[in-house]
Amino acid sequence: MRKILFLFLFAFAGMTSRAQDPRRHRDTLNFGAGGLPEIMRAPVLTGRSQPIVIVPRGMEFCFSKEIDLKMQVGGRQLEQTTYLDVEKGLTGILPPALGGGADILPELEHFSFTVMSMKGNIYQYKNQKGKNGVEHWVSTGNTQTYLYQSPERQGAGSAGALVRKAVNRSYCGGRITAQAYKYDGGTTTWYMYGSRFPAQLHAVKYIGAFGVGYLFCQEGLYLVMELEFTNSFVRISDIYNVHACFNPGEFQVLEDRFQRKQQEEIVREQQKNDAEAGRATGECAAEKMAVVNFKKAMNDKHAEIMRRVQGGNMYNDTAAQRAMLSLDDPEDNCQLSILEAQQRICGTRAEMAKYPDRAASLGNNINCLQDQIRTLQDALSRMQAIDRQYPGAGTNLARAHAEKGRIYYQLMNTMPNCQ
Repeated sequence: MRKILFLFLFAFAGMTSRAQDPRRHRDTLNFGAGGLPEIMRAPVLTGRSQPIVIVPRGMEFCFSKEIDLKMQVGGRQLEQTTYLDVEKGLTGILPPALGGGADILPELEHFSFTVMSMKGNIYQYKNQKGKNGVEHWVSTGNTQTYLYQSPERQGAGSAGALVRKAVNRSYCGGRITAQAYKYDGGTTTWYMYGSRFPAQLHAVKYIGAFGVGYLFCQEGLYLVMELEFTNSFVRISDIYNVHACFNPGEFQVLEDRFQRKQQEEIVREQQKNDAEAGRATGECAAEKMAVVNFKKAMNDKHAEIMRRVQGGNMYNDTAAQRAMLSLDDPEDNCQLSILEAQQRICGTRAEMAKYPDRAASLGNNINCLQDQIRTLQDALSRMQAIDRQYPGAGTNLARAHAEKGRIYYQLMNTMPNCQ
């Protein structure tokens, strides 16, 4: 478990100001008299309760722990509030802030909140300004149907042991002392608090965010108070027993709207292509039909992509990730532009036969279109080379798509503009 839940470390870089919510209350002072035994409880990790699968709407999420964090990433210092339900295995994450944590206030225009379950649901709630006021959306990444499988959770116990080091640090105003641990050969230091500090710890289960939080080991339950790595750290500044709830009833599922709009577009394109096919007669009929047939193939591909997008979650499933990225494939755009240029060349040659007095200007236009085709073919070859350079999924897939997007952007700015 060397890299526990760093997936979201950079996903919530937006700023927010602190707002106090009278609906939330702290039941026990942080690490005060009688508070520490209660804070050092995580039934979902110790087996006294079981994690649950959650749905994006129709159930209220209530959290029993608030964890306030300080972090430095890339020279930037931030503060962060995270909420935990240690009975049901839920984590709630608000965006980092410059001036302290924030409460769960879904009525705010710029509200953003992520709820994750240990089972593998990841729901990102966000408000945005619409035509008729603030809109409430939740993105599920399809994890309501296909659970996210954390690589850290899948590999729990396989990374070896955390080894105790001769270093400790005080936290929360000196109220607790945490012991340093590291993996052999690792660069990250884990500062752990628990009832004892054996020579080695063997991680089993985790609940928290950004690598800190509760870690259940073969040796017992621990709080990861800090992760310190090269020029960066994530540190718990305070923990509170709280009662804080979030009701997502007003939020609409973004993927549902996306699917609906895409299906409407597919139907429109099919009707448009059928109409163009009926007009593909007379001069250059073959070139016209080549364009229409390619558009039909792309629309069929669009429909297939939408089926594949729904077939897995956006975090683990390679086919779903590839399908989403291929919705706007620069290679398809290049190929269509080549066919359209060939159709225009055919039309221009037919025009030359009718108007020989315009042969010079029309010939220049044909030359321009041929240059355009050569430019497009060169770009297409470069994109295909990128596909070979970055095979597979995950980071490679995203990198390949970004590189092809840059080539296409440059192409649009440099390609000959033929009249």
